[in-house]
Amino acid sequence: MAQTNAQWLQDYCRNKSAEQVKVIRYFCGEEGCLGGLLEGCLGGGLTDPEYRKMVNKKRDSLDLRARALSKIGLDEDEVNEIPPVMFEGYQFANAFARQCPDGRWLSSAYQVSWIFFSSTQIYVYRYTFHMDNDNKSESTDEYFYRDLTSLSTSSETEVAHGAGNKRFEVESNKFKLVVPGDTILVSMDGVPDSEDIIQAMKQKMREKKR
Repeated sequence: MAQTNAQWLQDYCRNKSAEQVKVIRYFCGEEGCLGGLLEGCLGGGLTDPEYRKMVNKKRDSLDLRARALSKIGLDEDEVNEIPPVMFEGYQFANAFARQCPDGRWLSSAYQVSWIFFSSTQIYVYRYTFHMDNDNKSESTDEYFYRDLTSLSTSSETEVAHGAGNKRFEVESNKFKLVVPGDTILVSMDGVPDSEDIIQAMKQKMREKKR
């Protein structure tokens, strides 16, 4: 017998924290929680602003700028060729997704990236955390300016999911860094002045490649 949405939600919520269950219910809707199947789970629905606030609180608690510098193993005065850049945004691949009334999409995964610039290299640090579970990932990449092929923005289609077998195709904005044999994609949803930031990065790349 096929697993019902309510059964799927019940299984997925097992061993999750109260906050994680609240996030799961926010994305998956209340229909799977009827009939007391999730009795004992944290009640009360989140609003979209409340969820964004929850994400921001977790992001801020991680102190990712300091973590990034620690991972690349350099002091801040060694990577001040131009001011460091932070991009951030929701990630939708393998995450829950929800569309707000204003048309904006939110997801259960969030990525913060820091980009630093030394006199010879560019360093890209990415950290992704999930609000519905304890999963996280981080990576650090570094490239010489002479090896950079392009810096640009792109619109990427990611497949997110809801309760049961629901699937959503979501268009999201990415910063794209291309080097021979590799492409780095960084979430950048709603980053103020992103075009100006990228133009400054391109200018520095051109200066260093002369």
